[in-house]
Amino acid sequence: MCIENQGRSQGGLLGLKAPPPPKRGKRKKLGKKIVLAEAERKGKRRKKRKVITGSAYRWPKGQPIPYTFRESDKDWHRLIQDGLSLWEEETCLRFKENRGSSFAKDKIEFIRGSGCYSSVGRTGGTQKISIGHGCDDKGIVSHEVGHALGFWHEQSRPDRHNIFERYIMGGTEGNFAKRSDLEADGMGLPYDLGSVMHYGPNAFTIDWDQITIITKDSKYQRSIGQRLGPSFIDVKQINRLYCHHMCQGTSVICLNGGYADTNNCDRCKCPPGLGGPNCASVEPSEDPFCGGELLANTGLWQHLTHRGAKKCNWKIKTEGNHRIRFILDSVSYSCSTTCQGFVEIKHNSDFQQIGFRACCDEHGIEVISEQAEILVISDPQGVKVGAFTLRYIADTGSGAPLPKPPPPAWIPGRENRAFRGVQNKGGVIEKFILNSIPRVRDPDRPVESVASILTDYFASSLLGVNKRRRK
Repeated sequence: MCIENQGRSQGGLLGLKAPPPPKRGKRKKLGKKIVLAEAERKGKRRKKRKVITGSAYRWPKGQPIPYTFRESDKDWHRLIQDGLSLWEEETCLRFKENRGSSFAKDKIEFIRGSGCYSSVGRTGGTQKISIGHGCDDKGIVSHEVGHALGFWHEQSRPDRHNIFERYIMGGTEGNFAKRSDLEADGMGLPYDLGSVMHYGPNAFTIDWDQITIITKDSKYQRSIGQRLGPSFIDVKQINRLYCHHMCQGTSVICLNGGYADTNNCDRCKCPPGLGGPNCASVEPSEDPFCGGELLANTGLWQHLTHRGAKKCNWKIKTEGNHRIRFILDSVSYSCSTTCQGFVEIKHNSDFQQIGFRACCDEHGIEVISEQAEILVISDPQGVKVGAFTLRYIADTGSGAPLPKPPPPAWIPGRENRAFRGVQNKGGVIEKFILNSIPRVRDPDRPVESVASILTDYFASSLLGVNKRRRK
């Protein structure tokens, strides 16, 4: 059993503990490669955050973003539209298919290229997003569209610490490059382990038994790389980037990182697990027979045992100024490297951030909360019935709860500063960022799926990316 007294939030992402060396005799498997325009290949790779700077990279505010399809496959169209809906449902953004006699100078063209890739930000003219074979998932669509809206990868931020390059497939190191403050802006929001823009543990690995990204706090290892859809922080960043003007002057007051919903300015958009008129209450559960508020007592361990197929939310708090000690005794969900169905526990001071997610046979995880309350979310995601057992108690010996962190400084419009000193007019540099290939190829198109891998590999080689020296 391990015990951790968490004194900080997620802050530093990646720790220094190296994974075991690659096993001998294993066949190396290819990951997707980064494909770069000539201007980007010659540019320096430096540090920092998530949203690309420069107003030239923004789509016009208040106008639908035009898109077209190169292929005629209707099922593929619906998949992409489902991915676009993930952004429309949570932000003021709207997408409109550009067809018939209508013509848009700047638009997105969805193609079935070799894998999944997109430019970062609006590049001008027709820009391509590839949703190739093996990328047929609406969460992956939302990831690639996130790039076109202006997102770098989350792990490009400086507070990610180290990436284990010795396990990264040659030629793909650019996917892990840090971005400078001239290139990126965090929009006043913290590092997001749950971002749809974050790579998973096996991204671009030389062997699926080896991992390239290790979280500093091991409890969060299965939380990174989700492709269920944009996270709360992803959505909040886009709303700040494109929709900040929508709710100016609203009187709604939101707590715990909530903010006025840009699709209805009279209500709050709350972090997962929280609800009510001002994000101070527990979010209602899908199942009326689970969830709610629980009270942790001093001197008496209590149990929370749950089994079910629907999403359920609990808020556990204490009377008095005490932290909460809890032990996760058992977990039973569909086990995977990145949890699809899970129990999630938010125990840090900032409820905007994802909690740690558990889905495998984890047990005996003991933690002391930072505040006098924690959130527990069970979300099987329809994969199968999920179950967990949790013990909790008000801890009188761990000191007073930490104060909630003040909101990071955010200056609206700062993200529109010139990129790398280039004036906005004509200063667009095209960048292609490829998502990691799913382990399961498209079973109906095995030839195209394999060709997709090889095409990306040789495209990288021809561009000279594979010749980059490793540090």
